[in-house]
Amino acid sequence: MKHLFLFLTILLVTKVSAQDFDHLAARPQIECSDISLNSSLLFEELFLAHNTDSAAQLLTYWRSRCGMREPIHRAYILLALKNNQFQDSLLTDNALYFVFNYLNRLEMMREQSYFAYDNYKPYFGFVPVGQEFDNFTIRAAKELKRNFEVGTIEYLLCDFYGGNEDVFANLQAEEYKESALASQYHEVVAKNLNSPEFHMAWITGVWIPTVALSKLGVHPELGFQMGYKKEKMNYDLTMALKFINSPNEFYAKRPKSDAGPELTDYFFGGYIGVDVGRDVYVNRKHEMQITGGIAFDGFTVLEADDDNNLKSASANSYNFNLGMGYRYYLNQSFYLGLKVKYNLVDYTLTDVIDFSGFPITIHFLIGGFENSVKRKNLRELKYKWRE
Repeated sequence: MKHLFLFLTILLVTKVSAQDFDHLAARPQIECSDISLNSSLLFEELFLAHNTDSAAQLLTYWRSRCGMREPIHRAYILLALKNNQFQDSLLTDNALYFVFNYLNRLEMMREQSYFAYDNYKPYFGFVPVGQEFDNFTIRAAKELKRNFEVGTIEYLLCDFYGGNEDVFANLQAEEYKESALASQYHEVVAKNLNSPEFHMAWITGVWIPTVALSKLGVHPELGFQMGYKKEKMNYDLTMALKFINSPNEFYAKRPKSDAGPELTDYFFGGYIGVDVGRDVYVNRKHEMQITGGIAFDGFTVLEADDDNNLKSASANSYNFNLGMGYRYYLNQSFYLGLKVKYNLVDYTLTDVIDFSGFPITIHFLIGGFENSVKRKNLRELKYKWRE
């Protein structure tokens, strides 16, 4: 009897559960796309009827069912502006994302590329682009703009939602710097500005010896730099060649050779080292740096003599250098530069020549930076970078 009762109980529960599942499976589900479309149309009616309390309740319901999306965020701001209750707290951490979203809407409306909406409905909050809700909010924002003074964040938001796509350029103005939206904007700009860039430059210049070394004469240099820039720091591998025979003859000797000093005017040298620079002044197109580096430096003064089985001879040295650099940017990527360095060397270390000095190098550079993502992001942010 006990087993029979247990069996009937399980059967009854199973039967009820099956009925419940049938009911749940057959019940129609309200999709966010339906809620968003209907809520956007109802919000317009309540807004125009000045029924702001019901409009606020509608937005709370809409947000609870679909999450905060750009059309809802836009409606919150316009309702607050209508009620003269706008606060910076409405511009949450995602406000800049919603600004980008709305800019994409405006672009689609301008280019009438509405077909793209079908592929990105969730991104656009399930509210069709360029239809009733967009047209209504543009009209409402233009009317509300009359209530605010130029230079206030309220005016800027009305101007933006009224269809002005220059919001990022406007946010760079001094009067908006204290607003939450401008703070978010400059934070994103700073993050992009601080991302590293690949750097490469061609070098032409002169090597100017001093003190006793000046007898070697001034020599042209050609070379290149390759490295990267991050924030205010610049890191480069520099390679250069200096050439043309000396204007004056001088004595040099071959190491590990019994031959005595030889009179020569031959000169061909090279430089390879690591340079580090820090920006000390940056103003759009202009940039000044303090630079320092360490390198291997030297030049050949005696060519090999195969007939007499004599090897070439080079005066080589360490090179510690300090200098100043200047860059003038032609655009966001390319620049013309000038760099002057004082080089600490000792060319007597290899016992090839018995005189030394401290050369000064003057380099003219044509260079550029590359970070396509950084450049694209700053262009979208309308930030006037190196312009």
